[in-house]
Amino acid sequence: MGHHFSRRTLLRTASGLAAAGALSACAGGTGAGTTSDKLTMIWWGSDERHAAYKKALATFQKDNPEIEVQETYSGYDGYFDKFNTNVAGGSAPDLLQMDTALVAQYARKGVLAPLDSYVGKTLDLTGFSTTLLAAGTVDGKLYGVPSGIGVNQLTVNRSGLEALGLELPDREWTWTDLKDVAQQVYKKSGGKTYGVDDGGGSTLQCFEIFAREKGQTFFSDDGKKLGFTADTLQEWWEYWAAMRKANASPPPAITSAAHNDLTKNAVVIGKALFTFDSGVYGAGGSITDAQLDFLPTPQGDFSGAREGNFVNGGVLLSATKTSKKIGDSVKIMSFFAQDETAIEDMQLLRGIPPTDKARSLIASGLSETDKLNMENADYISQRVAKATNALPAPVPPPQGADQVWDLLFQSNLAVAFGKKSIKAQLGEFFDQAAGILAE
Repeated sequence: MGHHFSRRTLLRTASGLAAAGALSACAGGTGAGTTSDKLTMIWWGSDERHAAYKKALATFQKDNPEIEVQETYSGYDGYFDKFNTNVAGGSAPDLLQMDTALVAQYARKGVLAPLDSYVGKTLDLTGFSTTLLAAGTVDGKLYGVPSGIGVNQLTVNRSGLEALGLELPDREWTWTDLKDVAQQVYKKSGGKTYGVDDGGGSTLQCFEIFAREKGQTFFSDDGKKLGFTADTLQEWWEYWAAMRKANASPPPAITSAAHNDLTKNAVVIGKALFTFDSGVYGAGGSITDAQLDFLPTPQGDFSGAREGNFVNGGVLLSATKTSKKIGDSVKIMSFFAQDETAIEDMQLLRGIPPTDKARSLIASGLSETDKLNMENADYISQRVAKATNALPAPVPPPQGADQVWDLLFQSNLAVAFGKKSIKAQLGEFFDQAAGILAE
C-alpha cells in the first residue's frame, strides 16, 4: 500500500505540479506559526491514514508536552493549491507531507528547509538507505524524510489467474514472459479476458523501467530534455502494438476509459488480470474483491540488459523554510521514522516501512495481501541494492513533467486507435516534449 506511481498519481501530481509552477515568490511572508504557539502540520490521504496519523501524534504529544500540534488533513485534490495559498500569504504550515514528485520544485523555490544539519542529532535516520534518501534530496541537500519504500510493480488478479489454471509468473520474469502469459489468459478465458492492460502510455510504472534497462533515463539530470532515444520509444510502442494485435492487451477504448479513473481499470472491471496501475491497491485498501498479488516490472531479455527497477521514497515529511519551529518538526520526523508505536500505528499507510526494523515490527499483523505487497517490495529493493549495473534512482521530475507523461499516454492512444503511425507519432512526441521542457 505504498506510494506507487499510477495514473491516479499522475493526475494528482499534475495538479500539484501546475500549482507549484504558479509560485513565484512564495518563500516570502512572515513565516509559519506566527499566530499560534502550536506547531501546524498538514497531510493528505485516506480516512485510515488520517486516523493513524492522529493516533501516533497523540503519543508524540504525550511524550513531548511542550510541543502542541495543530493537525489539518484532507484528500489530495486541492491540497497543494491550499498550501500554495498559505505560503504566499505568510501562513505556511510548519510541517507537511510532501509529494516526491514535487519536492524538487518546492525546494528550489526556497519553500522547504534543508534538514542536513539535524541528521545524526535530533533526526535519526538509522536504517535508511542512501538510495531511499535520494527521494527527498535535491541538489545534494535533504529536504524531505521518506516515509517508506515505493516500488514500481504489477498488480495481479491471482484468483482469476488460478481459475484459468495458470500460475503466477516467477519474479525474475521478462517482457517476453509477460506477453506469453497475457496471451494464455486470453486463450484460456475464451476471449473474455485480456492478459494485461495496455502499458504503452504508462510512464513511471513501465516505460521508465524499460528505458532504464537500456541505460537510459526518462528525463536528463537537469530536467531540460528527455533522457531516452527515439529508437527506445519506437521499440516500446511496437511491443505494445504487438500485444494489442495478439489480444494480450485490451483495445484502446478500454485503455482510454480507464485513464485517471481507477474504477474503470481493466483489472477492476474484469477485462484483464495484470495491471501496471498499482492504485488498484492503495492506502485505502483494494477496489476489487479479487485476491491480488504483486510482481516486479519485467526485466529486459536482451544481451546487456540492466536492472531497470528502482526504489522511491513513498511520501515525504518536510519542514517549511520560514517556520520558527523547524527543530520541533524534525523531532516529529524522527519520531515517525524510528518510534515503534508510530511505526505500528502507521502500518503500510505511508508506504512500505523504510527500514528492516520497521518492516519486522508490523509483519505479523498484516493481512495476506499486505504481506504479499510488502514481500514483493522487499524483493525489489533487495534486488536493486545488489545490482551492479543499475542506474541511480531517477532525479525528482522537472517542471512540465506531468504534461510530458500525459503526452506519452495520449500518443500511445493515437497509435492504438490507428490515428497515427508509430514513426509519425514519434516525431510529434519528441517535438512537443522538447517544447514543454524548454518553457
